[in-house]
Amino acid sequence: MKNDRILRLSRRAFASIAGAAMVTSALPSFAAAAADPGSPRPPLRRQPPPQIWFIRHAESEINLPTNPRNVPDSGVSYPLTRKGVEQARMLAESLAAAPLVTLYTSTHLRAIQTADALAFQHDLTLSLAPEAVELDLGLTRQTSTEIRALYDELLHRWLVNKDLDARHGEGESFADLQRRFLPFVREIMNRHANRAGIVVVVSHGATLGLMVPVLATNVPADLLRRHPLPNTGIIKTELRDSRLFCTEWAGIPADELGE
Repeated sequence: MKNDRILRLSRRAFASIAGAAMVTSALPSFAAAAADPGSPRPPLRRQPPPQIWFIRHAESEINLPTNPRNVPDSGVSYPLTRKGVEQARMLAESLAAAPLVTLYTSTHLRAIQTADALAFQHDLTLSLAPEAVELDLGLTRQTSTEIRALYDELLHRWLVNKDLDARHGEGESFADLQRRFLPFVREIMNRHANRAGIVVVVSHGATLGLMVPVLATNVPADLLRRHPLPNTGIIKTELRDSRLFCTEWAGIPADELGE
């Protein structure tokens, strides 16, 4: 028994001595590194910030100036045109190598069709977002000219006169649009704050053009008037310190957009 105890103690002593020797042998290299600040060090790898890309749907029947608008813009009223289907396909191909991780889409058919092309390319499931539907101007059975005139009038009242509650009839105001769209995007920001990759929101020209500058304040609030978002146009943003920062607006770098 006594010999066994001595053997165990000897093994412990050996382990302690061996450990001390390993630490001591490592000290010169640490000291050398500290003494030579110019010695190469392994680069720190930073995870790229999460990105949210807002994409306008491809061309649909509602975008054609000669197409009569005899039904309200809801649900499946205005699908993609043949040109729009091709635009959606080309969009998906152009983003084939992009690290898309989640897809949200307006519940209007033209947005779902556009998002579906991306979902198929990246093997992703669509998340429907009724909060991302197009601005409701409160018009039915109107010509394209009448709709454009009302839209321009409301833009002036909202962006120039700062009358955010202005509306036409039962249509939405700027404040209404904020109340439904901004909480939706902020929830996405919170949900994906620590996840690398690109979150895509497929929505509509007026909704995105008016709301993204509210969320990403490094671009002018009236940017939509000077740079309308084309079909399949992309607004690229990224999260910085829990806030959205626009990096590109339909192909134009944010620092070239001006105030």
